Amino acid sequence: MGRLLIVLLIVLGAGLYFPRTRERIFERASPLLTPAYVWMTNQELGQIAVDLSALQGSRTGLPTRRGEFDAWMDGRYPGEKSRVDPWGTRYRLEVFSSRFRVISAGPDRTFGTDDDLSREAPSDVVSRSR
Repeated sequence: MGRLLIVLLIVLGAGLYFPRTRERIFERASPLLTPAYVWMTNQELGQIAVDLSALQGSRTGLPTRRGEFDAWMDGRYPGEKSRVDPWGTRYRLEVFSSRFRVISAGPDRTFGTDDDLSREAPSDVVSRSR
């Protein structure tokens, strides 16, 4: 059993090395990976919401202007993979009068569909001079 596992890991590693087979492996493994990706995304959304909540009390407030959220994410989370969901789409911020929402486009990589993931938090300070 141990040798079979080692052989499978070697075959998987070799397959992941080549871009064309890597795509096929990820495509076929997608149903197995999606639940883990959803869990990871929910954790990341929660952390971003906590960080944004802490930012509300600061002098700058929430990054509500065009491009500010992306700039804030770039500064707050320096690794490229920290600013995008597991499917490679950048997170979005929506701000309402009494709350804000951090959103992932989900597995289909399209915002506004049923598979979107989000985390909401109360918003204390939503408007600044524009």
